[in-house]
Amino acid sequence: NALAILAENMELQRALEKRQKENFICYQVGDVFLSFVERLEAYLEYCANQPYSMHFLDAEKRSNSKLVDFLDKTDRRPECRKLGVQHFLTRPPTRLARYPLVLKAVLKYTPAGHPDRETIPYVVERIEAMLNRINTETGKAQNRLRLYKVDEKLMCTASDRNDLCLIDEQRKLVRDSQLRKRGGNDSSVIQVLLLDHMLLMCKVKTDSRTGEEKYTIYKHPIPLQLLTICYPDDPSSMRPRMAARRDSSANQPQGGVGSLATTPGTVSTAAGNKLAAATATAGGTVSAGGNGSGAAAHPRPTIISIDHSDSQRDKYTHGLQITHLGRRGFTVTLYANKLADRQQWHQCIEQQQLELMERNRKFELVPVACQFPAGIRVNTADAYDQGRCVVIGTDRGLYVGVVGKPRSFQLLSHLRHDRVFQIEIHERLNVLAMIADKDRNLYVYPLDQLMASTPNSKHGAKIKALHSHVSFFRFGQYQDLDILCSVKSTTLSNQTIIHVYKPVMSNQKSRSLGRFLSLGGESTADSWKCIKECYIAAESTSLHFLRSRLCVGCSRGFEIVDLATMNTQSLLDPADTSLGFINRRDTSHPIALFRVHDGQFLLCYDEFAFYVNRNGQRAQSNWRINWVGTPTSFKFEYPYILAFDSQFIEVYHVETGIMVQVIITGYCTSLSPNKPNVNLCVTSPSPTQSQEVLRIQHLLAKDPL
Repeated sequence: NALAILAENMELQRALEKRQKENFICYQVGDVFLSFVERLEAYLEYCANQPYSMHFLDAEKRSNSKLVDFLDKTDRRPECRKLGVQHFLTRPPTRLARYPLVLKAVLKYTPAGHPDRETIPYVVERIEAMLNRINTETGKAQNRLRLYKVDEKLMCTASDRNDLCLIDEQRKLVRDSQLRKRGGNDSSVIQVLLLDHMLLMCKVKTDSRTGEEKYTIYKHPIPLQLLTICYPDDPSSMRPRMAARRDSSANQPQGGVGSLATTPGTVSTAAGNKLAAATATAGGTVSAGGNGSGAAAHPRPTIISIDHSDSQRDKYTHGLQITHLGRRGFTVTLYANKLADRQQWHQCIEQQQLELMERNRKFELVPVACQFPAGIRVNTADAYDQGRCVVIGTDRGLYVGVVGKPRSFQLLSHLRHDRVFQIEIHERLNVLAMIADKDRNLYVYPLDQLMASTPNSKHGAKIKALHSHVSFFRFGQYQDLDILCSVKSTTLSNQTIIHVYKPVMSNQKSRSLGRFLSLGGESTADSWKCIKECYIAAESTSLHFLRSRLCVGCSRGFEIVDLATMNTQSLLDPADTSLGFINRRDTSHPIALFRVHDGQFLLCYDEFAFYVNRNGQRAQSNWRINWVGTPTSFKFEYPYILAFDSQFIEVYHVETGIMVQVIITGYCTSLSPNKPNVNLCVTSPSPTQSQEVLRIQHLLAKDPL
């Protein structure tokens, strides 16, 4: 629209010349510019497309010799003053940027009460606002142009190109520079491009025929949500990005960080009283001055590019370790020639990760307990009293405390268990079941016993175990009856034995088993009766309760167990050909099953997840989630499914199957994988550092405190 720019400037020129002819000394100029500033949109369109015009002009000059000859002849004409065409293409924005300087100088000598005292500030404000818009749009155009050039140079598969979406209107190129591989004689140049959603690493090659640069992918593009970065000589520089993790300092009492009570003893009187109470309740920016090469008045999208000419090339000794988390993960170390370059890469990647995570944040991690030293391994946890109190099972025994009060957590040494593998609380029965000790014995305690204040109380003695060598257990319901299922799996014999227990209530009027036990009845183990015993010829890893049957996840897949007849059958319909992808995979293992809606079940394996109906047939045949990591447990909180990998948590929307968030946690384990509505996990930067128990809380969920 160069003609529109020309028309606007000619009209302004005629208006100024007319005012000059009226009087040798002009009395007023602000009113002349008032009409001019109302028609500045043509400048925005012109300047926003200027990077493209420069690009296509250079491209045409490389292939059109006649155009080059014409431009050379034109440059030598007297009216061009030996200035190239690029000089004239940049004149409109630079001329517009000079008007505020001139008008401010006029305003400086304008007396009070003069009409220009009101009109000139308004004109200057409108022009500067347009300059800011021009800077922003020019930056976007330059960013799109650079991405367009990268897309032209990139040689990759269609799948990788679709993942990168380089020509998407919203895509941004944040940083672009060259790093090197170092090792032996390998000093290959790696072009590293930081996009707003991915990190791309390419090898640079030159086309022997055309001499043009081409990019080939060096390593698979890394989504920023699955990337960690650190210095090889300083591993502590890697800080896990926990998706706006809530600061634990907000939960610390005054006077210092809560400490863990590891000495033998029961819950202190003050802590016990509190716990009992809780249980009850683009190309050159334009500025207002200079020739257009100055800094922008307001920030715009920035692209950082570093010149690596031979004169600047030093030894590449500053390493940057980049890790791609997940099933397709890898670690690569690249080297920068300057320490400042390495630091800038580290800062840019971390900043872009934070921005991306903040946009996609659905869940946050909330500290619930004190930190545990590396010598006390945390294995399991459960919450009760509407999430206000937490019981934590460790290699040293049970700890109990109030959420948000780190100093309230105390070791329950009177329960006398050296190692606790699994715990689960059944609040309606008022009991706590756990697998503990070297022989993995299954115990059931009254929940009231957690409140025992002295080791000499009647609850102090270790109770009789229900069973030994238990792999895991689950509380559930069968035909409106509360039951406890104990699962014993053996790898050598490749079989599973499931014992089904029901509580025995000697007093039919008593509704609380815990209350009955605390009044001095028989031992807890004798208050549970084994009513069923089931055998499955496969090693089992999970157990789920349907309305009238059990569903067992084992090495053969998901098996349905009818407790009335003890018959077993596969959950999946063998006649459904759409499920063939499971039969072709001997390495996939079933982990969890969730009832979602409309009689559909979400089956979660360690590689993927999909829907089936109540007949075991594939539902929503085009819907499937392929996990990025290798999850070992899952949590379902509609409409999201959370998959726990050892280093991160990936969150998907169960309706769309789209990944909505990744929470990088360091070393992470779900502490309550089988308990609905209880999202507790333990994280640690490394196996040798302290551990922290956290609650995974939806941003819209109500805090139990």
